[in-house]
Amino acid sequence: MTKLNIAIVGSGIAGLAAAWLLGRRHAVTLYERHPRPGMGAFNVDDADGGQAVRIDLPLRVFKSGYYDTLMALYRASGVQMQPTDHAAAFTTPQGETYFRYRNLQLGRRSVPVPAVTGRRWRRIAGEALRLMFCAPRDLASGALRGLSLDDYLRQRGYGADFVNGMLLPSFAAICTCSYDAVRRYPAEVIVGFFSSGSLFSGTWRARYGADDAIRRLLQPCQGLRCGADVVGVTAAGDGMCVVERDGREARFDHVVLAVQAHQAAVLGQATDPAAAALLARVPHESSEVVVHGDAALVPASARAAPVHFHVDPAASGPMANIHLNRIVPELSGRASVYQTWNPLLEPHAPTVIGRARFQRPLVSLDSQAAMAELVAAQRDDGRRLWFCGSYLMPGIPLLESAAQSALHVANRLGLPAPWGRD
Repeated sequence: MTKLNIAIVGSGIAGLAAAWLLGRRHAVTLYERHPRPGMGAFNVDDADGGQAVRIDLPLRVFKSGYYDTLMALYRASGVQMQPTDHAAAFTTPQGETYFRYRNLQLGRRSVPVPAVTGRRWRRIAGEALRLMFCAPRDLASGALRGLSLDDYLRQRGYGADFVNGMLLPSFAAICTCSYDAVRRYPAEVIVGFFSSGSLFSGTWRARYGADDAIRRLLQPCQGLRCGADVVGVTAAGDGMCVVERDGREARFDHVVLAVQAHQAAVLGQATDPAAAALLARVPHESSEVVVHGDAALVPASARAAPVHFHVDPAASGPMANIHLNRIVPELSGRASVYQTWNPLLEPHAPTVIGRARFQRPLVSLDSQAAMAELVAAQRDDGRRLWFCGSYLMPGIPLLESAAQSALHVANRLGLPAPWGRD
């Protein structure tokens, strides 16, 4: 195989995975506009007790059964993983816990067990069991095809306590989006996650955080250019040219755009306007994440669980609080540190360690069709410009679909997965 000179623009997990997969055989240069690689660009330090502990912002966790490609990539690149408990409590704005579950460990299995009593939790638990048993059959039969999640839930008559009190808040946090956006998701995508077996396989994280994963995934990479603001990608003879805002240009055999869909649409417009039009159909929403030490955001009745959902019917989405001391071993014994997504309540200012805003891709029936068309187009021979990101592959745009998209590009450039599957 001829050694190729490949540029990858963007160093989120999609770009890092592509760099590791392609760098085993080819010369890879990775471009990132932030001062450090994108997956760790917003990480912060908790200096309590003198010894700083690095905190991923946002926290990245994954489940076996749904994140098989990511976990295979981590094992192959030497990233150590550890199980973590993401049991959750759901509360009203007044602080009443109406549903909570704990995770019962049975060997390698993790079984969610309801941990509060009352009529409302029984209704929620009953509907969750119905979805767990009925939805996979509906998925397998093709009954979900062409339906949004909202369509499906209405057709099957799922109750408001379950839908508004547990299902939508959970998936709004998983997808980092509003309730309305979750309702517009294809039913196949949400049910696919729900029925993947991940509910019983436990939650994992990179043992030494994103910085360690970044370092290992960059090992095969020949060049890393941080602070490089790429503004254009153009055809250059039988190759591609990467143009930076400061005027620098560099020629490559192939270019992989591992940035958000709307950014890839702009960068790829001149070379591949058809792909840019497809990418423009991917919706996005903005999210905020805050790391802080304000325990008052979590009601006392919910503090037994490491994850807390503040569910306000008047809000566009839930507030999710994660007690990081329960997740990150190095924070054990320190003053409480929380990571809050969508802060409906503002943490006490002196306790704030860091915050960041992110744009997340979403999935709709229209974007799902557009991305299937783009994936098919990337199977054409002679392509030099590639698109890579969590938005591209089937499923929720998470770490897994980002890793899958990198593997897709590697496969098209002749590199199979080193772990025996593609």
